[in-house]
Amino acid sequence: MADLTSSAPAFLSVAAEAEKTVRSPLLYAWWALNLVVLVAVIYGVYWGVKKWRSGRGSRG
Repeated sequence: MADLTSSAPAFLSVAAEAEKTVRSPLLYAWWALNLVVLVAVIYGVYWGVKKWRSGRGSRG
């Protein structure tokens, strides 16, 4: 059985060397699509509340 305590420093030194992450353009397109959908949902809620409030008329 391997002794894991002696291999811990070697593992930590390998994990400490971070590689640069290469992001795909599709990831940015996905983020943009999510942002557009989020804005559309927020605008839809705003429009729905505005229409609902105008349809209620004045009370009192």
